[in-house]
Amino acid sequence: MLITHSFGYTTREMIPFQERKKLRKILYAKATLFVLLVVLIFVARGTYQVYQKAHIARTEQKEVEKSFEELALHARELEQSVERLKSEQGIEGEIRQKFTVARPGEEVVVIVDESTKKSKNGEAEERQGFWQTILRLWQ
Repeated sequence: MLITHSFGYTTREMIPFQERKKLRKILYAKATLFVLLVVLIFVARGTYQVYQKAHIARTEQKEVEKSFEELALHARELEQSVERLKSEQGIEGEIRQKFTVARPGEEVVVIVDESTKKSKNGEAEERQGFWQTILRLWQ
């Protein structure tokens, strides 16, 4: 047996006022709010940790992609070197570069840069300014 009211609701569908009051008391109790706060803190902490891991993963992915591009470039350079060394001219050029040799009738010329002159003991001399030279005289 259903009784309908003027608003179109049945009595069985409506929650009585006292039951709603009990529900509000439970939901707004300090213990319930505390438990919800603790749950919220755990959820927020978990979300932040996932965010940090995603950020680290993106950073590492960019580094790996950069490394991959560098390795691909190096591989292309090596392939070009291998192709060059397959010819007689490439082999001769490599030998001349590594061992400073010349064919009969040719001369080898070595150009020395002024800024890299070596001192008497074989180490590279540092160019010193005027005041440093004066100070060295007093030592």
